[in-house]
Amino acid sequence: MKRFLAVIISLIFALTLVLSGCGEIDRDKELKDIQKTTENGLEDTFAEETCDFELLLEYIESWAKNADIEIADKTKHSIILKNPATKGHESDESTSLICSVDPDQIQTQIKVISTATTALMGPTKHGSITLAISETKNGRMLGMENLDYSKIKSDNLIQLQPSTSNTILTSGADNASCIFTAAANTKQSHYAKAYEITMSMAKYTDPYNFVKGSNYPNPINVIGGLLATAKSSGRLFDIASFTYEGKTGYTPYSATAVVVIDDNNVESFIKKFDKSYENMEEKFEKLEDNFVYTMTETDMPETVLRDKVSNHIISLMYTLNTGICNQDEESGIVYSTSYIKSISTSDDEFKLLIDVRARGEENLNDLTSEYEVTSGLCNTDFACKKGSKIWSAAKGSTLVDFFTEAVPLNEAEESDISLKTYETDLIAKKLSKQNMIIYTFDKGDRTDVILNITHFIEEN
Repeated sequence: MKRFLAVIISLIFALTLVLSGCGEIDRDKELKDIQKTTENGLEDTFAEETCDFELLLEYIESWAKNADIEIADKTKHSIILKNPATKGHESDESTSLICSVDPDQIQTQIKVISTATTALMGPTKHGSITLAISETKNGRMLGMENLDYSKIKSDNLIQLQPSTSNTILTSGADNASCIFTAAANTKQSHYAKAYEITMSMAKYTDPYNFVKGSNYPNPINVIGGLLATAKSSGRLFDIASFTYEGKTGYTPYSATAVVVIDDNNVESFIKKFDKSYENMEEKFEKLEDNFVYTMTETDMPETVLRDKVSNHIISLMYTLNTGICNQDEESGIVYSTSYIKSISTSDDEFKLLIDVRARGEENLNDLTSEYEVTSGLCNTDFACKKGSKIWSAAKGSTLVDFFTEAVPLNEAEESDISLKTYETDLIAKKLSKQNMIIYTFDKGDRTDVILNITHFIEEN
């Protein structure tokens, strides 16, 4: 029944376009009707809160075939649709549309899918148009990680991103990586009780999502904060090791520190841990997600870090400013952000790596200079690679000019720069010169989105 419904919706779509060619239907109304028809079909087929992405792909594939849309590529986590250039417009600019879908939140994604598919079919005269629909699962951009990027390379690329407002983002942030290092010499511990402190959580979360109530804690920060609190309270302990697990581009999903504690300080240290656990429990309850945070007795390590090295770690954890680093109190605009990417005490060297994003080179340099001063205060060596912009649309291009005029920047918005992690971050790595923007939109304004994209493509 679900496949049959997809076919019917597609036929209605195609028929409406034929009528449009005869001039019998007002174009704007036509596109609105098409979008609504597609949306209704998706809602009837995917009535539950979640769905299997494979079934969604089957639905989209059936819809595409019956709407005479080419399927340029299909994988387990994505599908790329193609609307070939109309006759006489083969040399017109090509356009790629991108949208991601979380099947665990399908009810909130349906309007995005119907918007994207309608925009794909919207123009009556156009160059080649492609649409990539990819899967995002538990925060991981599965579809984009495995996409054939050669099939979305185009003159203009538009990522469609649901939001609470309508904004055109024309570039990512300026980005840099900084590293703190020090020799990690070892010694025998004079203390008797060894404990392993571990925190782990969802594996794929955006380290630059600082929306209050939805941002995930960094396990390295959490354990580092516990150690700094214990040390500042006079607790006696040695650090044997501090390690992490993570994937590039995401918040580290696990961190583990092994500490050896003085007998007389074990009870008070555990109380510090319990307090830290309660804070995390409250945090994850708001996130409606699970986490693991434990402090368990373990075998005594052969050696621990010398006091000097432990002090480096404690000082950095106590002093480092991460998360939102610079924000205008009045407007709320965030100017610079950072997160700890990794920590290691192996191979006789302590290493802590921080990733930094900022609105422009000046803000980036201000923060990296602050970190250099912090490194000196904590007696560690410091190095930072020269920053660069993660991605940027071509200045003065028709893509930028058209959409920044069609969707003017609201004074209440942050700016036309994206600090968050979007699919464009991955696209820029694969297609370094791709001209692209992010079109964030309120789902209530999806008709305007379709019309803006349609008019842009028809004019170029």
